[in-house]
Amino acid sequence: MKTYIGKIHLKWCENCNVPLLGKVCEVCGSKSKDVKLTPPGDPRLGFQYDIDFINKVIEEEFGAKNVLNGKIILLNKLPGNEEAYEVIVDGEVKYILYFDENKEKWKIKLKLSGARELIEKGAYKKIVKIKNDIVDIFKNRKGSILKPGIVEFTNDIEEKDDVIILDENNRVVGVGLSVVSSEKIKEMEKGKVVKVRFFIKSDNENENYEPKKIYNSLEEAFKIMVEANKGVIESYEKNAIGVIKNTYEKLKKPVMVAFSGGKDSLATLILTLKALGKNINVVFIDTGLEFEETLKNVEDVEKYYNIKIIRLKGEDFWEKVKEYGIPSRDDRWCSKICKLEPLKKFIEENYKDNVLAFVGIRKYESFSRAKKRMIYRNTYIKKQINALPIYHWSSLHVWIYLLKENAPYNKLYEKGFDRIGCFICPAMEMGEMDKIKKEFPELWVKWENILKEYAKKNNLGEEWIKKGLWRWKYKMVN
Repeated sequence: MKTYIGKIHLKWCENCNVPLLGKVCEVCGSKSKDVKLTPPGDPRLGFQYDIDFINKVIEEEFGAKNVLNGKIILLNKLPGNEEAYEVIVDGEVKYILYFDENKEKWKIKLKLSGARELIEKGAYKKIVKIKNDIVDIFKNRKGSILKPGIVEFTNDIEEKDDVIILDENNRVVGVGLSVVSSEKIKEMEKGKVVKVRFFIKSDNENENYEPKKIYNSLEEAFKIMVEANKGVIESYEKNAIGVIKNTYEKLKKPVMVAFSGGKDSLATLILTLKALGKNINVVFIDTGLEFEETLKNVEDVEKYYNIKIIRLKGEDFWEKVKEYGIPSRDDRWCSKICKLEPLKKFIEENYKDNVLAFVGIRKYESFSRAKKRMIYRNTYIKKQINALPIYHWSSLHVWIYLLKENAPYNKLYEKGFDRIGCFICPAMEMGEMDKIKKEFPELWVKWENILKEYAKKNNLGEEWIKKGLWRWKYKMVN
């Protein structure tokens, strides 16, 4: 069942080829087009790293080069246990990027429009060509393509690969999942070869392909995107500042902003500074598992806004892990000891009464956060009253706002990260950990050594580490 957290804001200007949050593009005046996404529909902005990374995966899988260059892409994280994203480009979902845990690599699933684009860009891998006389059979139904219906196929197909289906005229007619490898196809006389996922419904579908605008640089595209959404963002900013001012006037409590080094807390900080000025406390909690980029961002934000950020630190995580064991999804002791306790102590020591904390929580982040009220009392820190000025903002609202403000955001976002926090966390998926291994090998080795030591001490097998079973306490078995 699909669960909607709220309105899916994403639209697109087909003329300027940029994402929109309103009904009309504020650059060219064109009416926006709705973009269909999988709920909750909170796509993040893709940076050059993401474009280069997906280009690389596409080239490895299908042979087409530089497919996404000169375009804005968005990545919509899909709900579920695997790390997977809908890749929105040219105003539609063309690809799904996912981490194959069995093969331990990133792969691509195709939509029909994505397959067409790849063929236009010279794709030559993972292709199956079928007889023209069976194309009509699949136009109005799903099924599997059998060996007798196949004319040609490339020699690089592995079992469970996504493949592009062409007719004898080299037109894209479908995409599907290979049931067998190329080597197996050669040996077959009959049987299923490709399970069709998407297929054309009419012959003129291939005639509707129109190349969209390409920009000279991502910076140029971002600039147009900001201008195209200027009025919408200014309206959201005005509303959020009003929420902050009204909440403060109503409660009349000392103000604190919780700053994490992430985009949402940065947007919240900017809005609070505009609403109330600098007579506020800004608090950052160093858990001991922070990226250097995050610590650097704290310094950058201090300098840029000429403020003092109070740094708090809890007990040493690396010592406590020896005492409490490996933190897990069902036993996240680290959050309490390294994060909540230092904040609780700070509030108890510095505020006689309640403190009003403006926090960058958005309802689109998770189903649990969607249940929160915009103003509520912290259940663990009784003196802390939380207020959520960007509660109704999507990730794209935040990014367009930060770009409009020329804000000093955390550079980790430019390395493919959509979550800023501890470098290792039991809440991570395998795909996220793969990024840590590749981008921060020294941090991963440090964590892996802890896991190896714990596994040896408790007679846990190698799979406990390799398969990420350490993320659940109840899976700590032989």
